[in-house]
Amino acid sequence: MSFLAPALLWAVVLASAPIIIHLLNRRRFIRVDWAPMKYLKLTLKANRRRLRIEQWILLAVRTLAVAALIFAIARPVSSTTDLAGFLKVQGRASRVLVIDDSLSMGNESQGVTAFARARQAAEQIVRALGTQDSLTVCTTSRMNAPLVRHARLETVDTLVSQIKALEPSDVISAWPKSLAAADEHLTGGPFPIREVLLVTDLWETGWSPDGAALCDRWADEKVTLRIVDVGRESEGNRRIVSLSQTDPVALIDTEVKFTAQVRNDSRDEMQAEQALLTVDEATQSVTLPDIPPGETVDVPLMLTFDEAGQHRIALQLPNDTLAADNTFRITADVRRQVEVSLVDGDPGLKPFESETDFLQLALTAGNSQWKASPVISSEWLSQPIAAPDVLVLANVDRVTPERAKELEQLVDAGMGLMVFPGDTLDAAAWNDVLYRDGQGLLPARLEQIREAESTGLVVEPIADSPMAALLRISPEALSRVRPKRILETSLPGDLSPQVRVLARWNDAKQTPALLEKRFGLGRVFLWTVTADREWSDWPTEASFVLATRLSAQAIAARITRWENLIVGQPLRFPLDADLLPQTASLTRLGSDEVLEPRIKRDSQPPELVFDDLRLAGFYRAGWDEPGGSPQQRMFAATSDFRDSEPRRLNDETLRPMLGRLTPKMLRFSGETMSLAAEGTELWRMLAAVMIGLLLFESLFAAWVGRAR
Repeated sequence: MSFLAPALLWAVVLASAPIIIHLLNRRRFIRVDWAPMKYLKLTLKANRRRLRIEQWILLAVRTLAVAALIFAIARPVSSTTDLAGFLKVQGRASRVLVIDDSLSMGNESQGVTAFARARQAAEQIVRALGTQDSLTVCTTSRMNAPLVRHARLETVDTLVSQIKALEPSDVISAWPKSLAAADEHLTGGPFPIREVLLVTDLWETGWSPDGAALCDRWADEKVTLRIVDVGRESEGNRRIVSLSQTDPVALIDTEVKFTAQVRNDSRDEMQAEQALLTVDEATQSVTLPDIPPGETVDVPLMLTFDEAGQHRIALQLPNDTLAADNTFRITADVRRQVEVSLVDGDPGLKPFESETDFLQLALTAGNSQWKASPVISSEWLSQPIAAPDVLVLANVDRVTPERAKELEQLVDAGMGLMVFPGDTLDAAAWNDVLYRDGQGLLPARLEQIREAESTGLVVEPIADSPMAALLRISPEALSRVRPKRILETSLPGDLSPQVRVLARWNDAKQTPALLEKRFGLGRVFLWTVTADREWSDWPTEASFVLATRLSAQAIAARITRWENLIVGQPLRFPLDADLLPQTASLTRLGSDEVLEPRIKRDSQPPELVFDDLRLAGFYRAGWDEPGGSPQQRMFAATSDFRDSEPRRLNDETLRPMLGRLTPKMLRFSGETMSLAAEGTELWRMLAAVMIGLLLFESLFAAWVGRAR
């Protein structure tokens, strides 16, 4: 027998309390001679032996009741055995040993990580297995690339060396997928007795009932599941939940805002701790705000870049028990200018008579880093389409189906599209090719143009709205925006989460003024008023400059669309189909290992792909274009910090994940290097014994104390 809480066994001394009370009560009586006592003594002498037996029985029952309570709290376990007994099977077996190497296995307790205990446990398991058994050894991050497959362990030294050389990955655990991969390995096993051994910390993230159906089948097929628990409760953890570029566009010599979310999962408050912010090769200290236990706070970061191109940014917290989630990495693509194409559907002869004149002025005045290029719609429709950061269609009468398809591809890849109506716009034609019953680029169906009775512009109070800055200006400035005509739109009844109304006209119908639709990696903004003075005098107001700049910044194409990754996701980067390289290389900064990505030529567009992204860090991909110069691209891979949430499974929370399959549990102690199998817990039986003893004590005490 063993105990799950042996530290509580010291309380067994409390079982002596009834004996102590009995002895103390005996000392309370004073001997007084009384004349009739001699007759009473004669009576007691006849019954003394019976009374003494009754008192000893009562004392024993009370002592046993207290002892049963203490042992029940200490959670005794029956049927314990050593490791060899735990692994023993009747006959030869096909075994799959799965070692959890997810991020949470880096959790440190008393100076030892869970993964270090896992390696020790795996080594002892391998040495204890029969030499004639078939063994497959995998890690959760590489289930399809086992260390050995269906091997018979004539000698274990080579496999033990491989296990000792393992290092934890930064991949989040996904146990339903791992169990499914283990099932595939079992299918090819040579022996009918099949079992799976999991060496894991039993942290909750990664487990789900999705694997219950497979476990039910295992239960029917008599597959044995053994779980070796090497985990410990977290002693406190802090992590960076996210780090993102808040400003849509990063330009040189301009402050760019980034926001980090830091969470404190420890029991103590984080008080003004110092984090390290590294930009390329330069490191500076950042003072974090006070963070109470269990809280998450936003930390704003302002950076200025003096060179265009990709820049590496990393924020690192002070070390704690789980170091793998203390650093968040991203790349920022800093550009010299933003390119905007203004497609004019009604060009004028004089200044500010064209549809896009006010837009061009608003975007470029005092802002040399924005390049706005106007083009007449007829020319734009006849020329090969370009891919600017922002494309504006102002009072364009119609768009051909071919051009609409090209626009969808560009917006899906990240280009921003802004639409302004006008008198020449053919609503029916636009609906046919650009709305397409909600499947196209437009966020709403275009209806008729009507006279407006609005008394101003109302910005919707949406937390992440790109127009939120308009809420900070004077309400009087927005009340002066009074269009004479507006384009009516109709939104579907079941509004997609990709569509939002960002601003409305202050009229009886609360008519939408600005609608947004997310389409792939890009965004589409639809204004319901013209960009010139035909329908309103708004272009002459200062609020027009702010509104159009906010709109263009919000939808400007982000160059960094593939470069910021979460570990476990495939690395993908589109390549030019006309300049496909033959080979490519991939290196992790700080490591000498050269990885081998593949060129996926049959995709549209062709892609550079690397599927086995297991470690966090910065990666540099390189390739040579035929007849061109060498190309490079930087990628940032960050751990999935959901795996560091400090919650462990217990018997009750693990049961729904495994369906009808009952695992054999084993707890590994890295301190004593001892293994003890966990059998049936006996606390319920001891609790029942205690209750029975208390009931017996009550009845027996009443019988002993009866009148004689």
